[in-house]
Amino acid sequence: MTYIPEHQYRCTIIRGKSQSDMEDLLPLYANMVHKFCPCTETEFKTRCCAVLSNALFSTTAFNTLSESNQKTVLNHLTEIAGTLLGLYYPSKDDQTNIVYMYESEPCKYLVKENDFPTFFKNLCLNFQFPNGAKWIQFVKDDINNKIHIKPFCYVVALLYYAQSQKDKVLLTKQEIGYYVLNNLDVLQGKVHYKEVYERIIEDRKNKVKRERLSGSHAWQHIKEQFNLLELANIIETDATYIWLNKDESNSIALFIKHLNNFVFDAYSYNLGNAVDNEFYIREWKYFYSRFNEELLNVTTKFGGDIVVVGKDEQKAQGGATKTTIDLGDEGEALVFRLEQERVRNYKERLVNKVLLLGKTKGLGYDIASIEADENPTKPEFARYIEVKSTKRVTEPSFDKKWLDSLNITSKEWVAAEQYGDFYNIYRVYFTKSKTIVVRIQNPFKKSDEGLIEVYPTTYQMNFGSDVIEHRYCGE
Repeated sequence: MTYIPEHQYRCTIIRGKSQSDMEDLLPLYANMVHKFCPCTETEFKTRCCAVLSNALFSTTAFNTLSESNQKTVLNHLTEIAGTLLGLYYPSKDDQTNIVYMYESEPCKYLVKENDFPTFFKNLCLNFQFPNGAKWIQFVKDDINNKIHIKPFCYVVALLYYAQSQKDKVLLTKQEIGYYVLNNLDVLQGKVHYKEVYERIIEDRKNKVKRERLSGSHAWQHIKEQFNLLELANIIETDATYIWLNKDESNSIALFIKHLNNFVFDAYSYNLGNAVDNEFYIREWKYFYSRFNEELLNVTTKFGGDIVVVGKDEQKAQGGATKTTIDLGDEGEALVFRLEQERVRNYKERLVNKVLLLGKTKGLGYDIASIEADENPTKPEFARYIEVKSTKRVTEPSFDKKWLDSLNITSKEWVAAEQYGDFYNIYRVYFTKSKTIVVRIQNPFKKSDEGLIEVYPTTYQMNFGSDVIEHRYCGE
């Protein structure tokens, strides 16, 4: 196989939002899907459009929005939350021909674990060309051109090989874009990444100038792939270069391992009539919605300054440590230390009133502390703290349209009602640049005031013998 860099082919990917916007909106998308699925496609669209209309345009009346704004809402629901992020997938009932929407495995993981980088790692591991994430005509173009590659895995393997050389060569974004992600020979899966590396180095030495990819048409689909790899915490970039994150060695090894492990055999399907095409798209979305359990053995590690956000943002003493313990335990340990420091600064003798109780079941809170200097009239009154932690690459924007979601148990909600102003949720954001802690006081009252939305996601069913229609006993 002759590798010719000039063999260019534009293999598109759905356009998402900025990195920060993607992570800001992800909890909204995921919890929306988690709340409504499973349900019919019609019910799903109606309910989700109301949620997204409210979040984006401050109204639940989707039908009253302008045509442009309706398109924006539908783009968030179908293109971004569904097709790009794979938070849900459709399945048709063969007997009734009714399409139902189901929550994907990655969505369930995200809602439970609040680990954004692992979610994006899974997305990148599953992604491939050809796929069903584009108009069917473009799918046919990819198949007719014999495209066959897992682009994220290929880029990781190439970067690893480049950085393992004696000179630890850094490749540019333009080189990855031109020689790999826009090259037909590579996209067909016929060129080993070592050969690509050697050609880049040879062209550098010979001062060969290749076409510069720029503009939204030529560059956007490449930029989107870089964004997703950054959200997965696999790569780091500057204005020119792209390199692997040295703290993600286990994840990098996993990407290289799955270089040729395709989740979906695009060439085993018939494409032609509308029924076949629809089936192909549904099948892709089903396979794309799987979660690779090997990622459960990989931990994203962040380190950086701790910032406590309140009326006056302040930097806490010390920094966050890189750790491999459970995310929930990590957040509780951090807040426990911050509370000890806060109370110690008020009165040393009261530090023993700060207790870490996260492993004690049934309390409805993780830490018992005291009000101290933050309540001058009742400084020794108890403060009850529930810690909710999440990991994401970017810092939350906290702008007016910013939203977040978290899960709270019935016991925690009962405690919130019981303790009122003395009950607090501390939300911990472990990000790449810093760890941010925010406090929500008296969430029960804020729910009554309509400032936050709380809804049940599970129901307890108690029943007696009088409702049992049949009883089966094993021998």
